[in-house]
Amino acid sequence: MDEEGNITRRRALIAGGAVLAFGSGVAYIGSRSGASGQHYVPDTTHAGSGTTGFDVDLDGRPIAGERDAPIDIYYWTDYLCPFCKQFETETLPELGREHLDTGDARLAVLPYPNIGEYSTPAAVWGRCVWSQVADSDPDAFWNWHAAAFAEQPESGTDWADDEMFAAVTEQTAGVDLSAVETCREERGATIRERIEPNVAMAQESRIQGTPGFVLYNRDSGAAGKLVGAHPYENFADAIDQVRRA
Repeated sequence: MDEEGNITRRRALIAGGAVLAFGSGVAYIGSRSGASGQHYVPDTTHAGSGTTGFDVDLDGRPIAGERDAPIDIYYWTDYLCPFCKQFETETLPELGREHLDTGDARLAVLPYPNIGEYSTPAAVWGRCVWSQVADSDPDAFWNWHAAAFAEQPESGTDWADDEMFAAVTEQTAGVDLSAVETCREERGATIRERIEPNVAMAQESRIQGTPGFVLYNRDSGAAGKLVGAHPYENFADAIDQVRRA
């Protein structure tokens, strides 16, 4: 099924051709009046396993939502990305309440380092924090995740360094800085290597920057994408279209 040119199967999405994007395609939003300012902590968080039908490697990655949710949302992000911060603060809380916490969809956080020199080290910090708390206190990851985005200044990328990320880690309850540092030292190279295949999948889906999203119906194989910091309404419409396809 192809609804208004927005829904396709994985092969067609990867191959290119028609513009397969929801809403207005690429969207960058400013702050909306009435935004709560509260970051999102999922009701349910789990570690992914295996490779999906869309060929995205979810093994060990943080996923917000129920394991059996019918719609996957693959969220490529960079802690240095200002539009990712907008998505996190303006859209994700409502998306989480309305669709992730209700079992409609699940959201996988996937690094796509592309903003600055520290983008890849920041991704390693995120993965090591998740590895340290995934079993014992997954909410701590989301608190750290939000705190890392909150450190972004109005502009520029030179704010991001080891000292800043160490401070965020040390200040986040439930996260052991020494364990995260050990992970960075011992597993950093492996984590970097595992970033590349999922970044390649995003690029094959014609996502060239962050934030980028693919919505994938695991039962039907229908898929579509959103690029940019779309408002909640565009995600709600996209989820509905993919679910019905």
